[in-house]
Amino acid sequence: MIPLLIVCTFIGFLLTINRPGRRTYQAYVALDGKGPSLIMGPHSGPSYDVVLYRSGRNGVICFDVFHSKELHDFLLPKNGHSVTVEYDTFSDFGKVRGYNVHSVDGKVLANGYHLLREDFAGGAGVARQGPGRAGGDDCW
Repeated sequence: MIPLLIVCTFIGFLLTINRPGRRTYQAYVALDGKGPSLIMGPHSGPSYDVVLYRSGRNGVICFDVFHSKELHDFLLPKNGHSVTVEYDTFSDFGKVRGYNVHSVDGKVLANGYHLLREDFAGGAGVARQGPGRAGGDDCW
C-alpha cells in the first residue's frame, strides 16, 4: 500500500511541475521610444526597439522589449495599435515561472524554450504608477 502511495505522489508531482501552456493577449506596439512614459526611457534616433505592452491585474503594465530590426520592420504598420501576442508559458504547481513570446501578430519568434533567432530574445518587465506592489504574477 505504501509503495503505491509513493508512486501516486511522485506521478502527481511530475504532472504539476514544468507544465507547458500557451496564453494569448492583446498588446500594444510601441516603436522607437513612442509609448507610455512609465515604461519608455529616453530615446534618440533609430534603435529598432520594439515594446509590446498590455494592462495586467492591480493596475500594472506588463511589457516585453526586443531589439530586432526584422521585428521592428514587421510591426512598423502596427505602431500604436494592438496586436495578438501568444506566449509559451512554463508553470510549476499552477504558477507561471517563465515564458517566451511565441508569436506577435502571427510572426513566430519561439517554440517553447527554443528561440528562432537571437534577436528575438526579449526582456520583460512590470511597471506601476503610484503606490503599491508591481509583480510578475499580476501579468498572468
